[in-house]
Amino acid sequence: MKRRATAFLLVAVAVYVASVWLEPQYRWLAYVAAAAEAGIIGALADWFAVVALFQHPLNIRAIPHTNIIARNKDRLARQIGEFIQREFLSPHVVAAKVRDFNPARRLAQWLVRPASAEAIAGYLRRGIAYSLVAFDDARVRHFLYEAIGKNVQDIDLARVAAAILDMLTHGNRHHVLFDAALAATDAVLAREDTRRFIADELARQFWLLKISQRMGWKLSEATAARLVDTCTNLLEEVREDKEHDLRRRFDDAVTRFVERLKSDPELRMKVEELKHEVFDSEAVRRYLEALWTALHAWLQADVHENDSVIHAQAVVLVGFLGQKLYADEAVQAFINEQIVEAAPPFVERYRAHIGRFIEEQIHSWTSEKLVLEFERAIGPDLQYIRINGTVVGATVGLGIYSLTQMLIS
Repeated sequence: MKRRATAFLLVAVAVYVASVWLEPQYRWLAYVAAAAEAGIIGALADWFAVVALFQHPLNIRAIPHTNIIARNKDRLARQIGEFIQREFLSPHVVAAKVRDFNPARRLAQWLVRPASAEAIAGYLRRGIAYSLVAFDDARVRHFLYEAIGKNVQDIDLARVAAAILDMLTHGNRHHVLFDAALAATDAVLAREDTRRFIADELARQFWLLKISQRMGWKLSEATAARLVDTCTNLLEEVREDKEHDLRRRFDDAVTRFVERLKSDPELRMKVEELKHEVFDSEAVRRYLEALWTALHAWLQADVHENDSVIHAQAVVLVGFLGQKLYADEAVQAFINEQIVEAAPPFVERYRAHIGRFIEEQIHSWTSEKLVLEFERAIGPDLQYIRINGTVVGATVGLGIYSLTQMLIS
């Protein structure tokens, strides 16, 4: 582009020289000479302007307002950083871009592709294979034991259990489990095999029912039916009556147990003893080691098989999740809403850091590097300014000379 712009200048110079030389013979060449002269002036003026952006024209440092980019490096760095923050990293701009991008939809479209599921399954498979090798290292096992095992033993299990039970019982949440247990018990009692089992147990345990059974009487069955009906009726009463005495007793028992976990030293000591018995038990340790050895061997064999079960199941799972997400626009909307809600605070938190990072990067460049980067980015376009200066200057010069000749003639 520099050579092309310079060629325009040289052509203007050649035309001017030729026109001036031949003007005595051909008077009309005065117009050509005027146009070429103005073109030369325009080309040189724009050459000066373009060069002054990046360096000192003709290396004359005394000319003011030259080498503009290098001289204003610090200000440019600051303004570019602020521009990026303001125009690209403002929260509303990022939020609008996220909405237009529709990340949940794009994620679903990516997940339903078989190649994507295969890729994720491959990453999972390689990750498991690496983890198995890493966990076999004695140093890693020792680190995990020191970092996790000992810390688990130091946990105040009674306090943690009390806090969990507090959370589970807040607002009578535990009644959902209680009602589920009542319903399950009712369903078991309603089964015919349960009634026969109770009848047989009654007949086996009580001598009077044994004798009646040998005599052909069905007292055991009648007693079992009566007992089951009584239990079923009681369960029905408790399920329907939210203020039933058994419910209140259950609530009181749970509340007392939680309070004891919090404040009863004897119970807390028993919980701690039980915890240490479990963790210090040689049998438990051997059982866990055997369990881990078997699981490790299976995983090690599976991840290296061509028809790996883990790989196949991961492919199926990823594809299933992708299809469900692709079909469920409500979940997509929820995911997008969460991202749009989370993005602005995140951007607001780090936008200044990003701006400063850009500013510091430009600060770290030498003046020569900064000029080179700008030249690479906009240099070719600036050379068009020189070309345009030559053409526009010649046109304007021709117009002025022509107008002058018209006025004086």
